[in-house]
Amino acid sequence: MDARKKTLRLVAFAIAAIVVVGGVGFGVNYAWQASRGPTQASKEDCDLAQQLIDRAGGMPSGAEEAKALDEEIRKIRYAQFENDGISTEVGRFVSWKLVKVTGEGSVPTREKYEEMVSNAQGHCRGERDLVIPGYAF
Repeated sequence: MDARKKTLRLVAFAIAAIVVVGGVGFGVNYAWQASRGPTQASKEDCDLAQQLIDRAGGMPSGAEEAKALDEEIRKIRYAQFENDGISTEVGRFVSWKLVKVTGEGSVPTREKYEEMVSNAQGHCRGERDLVIPGYAF
């Protein structure tokens, strides 16, 4: 009976240790994500991001016109954004729209697209909700 009690205590201790370690791991991961998540963009950057997303959403159907719009948006991104993170996400969106028109390159998976949307929204949290078209590739 004494050996059985020791075994039960050992199992109970192991379960408790797993719960504690799991809780600590979850807390550390949450804190890491909160502190290392997307950098906060200014209201001006978020407004510009929405304008560029809207423009790219109406990407011309001709390859040359689409490439010209891509180049124009790229110049605006490099010259006007203060936050590189939101600029990158806008660039990803525009490049994928260009791929859809030209067929040059690869379209994103749904997961990559949702990651881009999440990152873009994360950069603009508290400033505005970006309206980004749903996955249509």
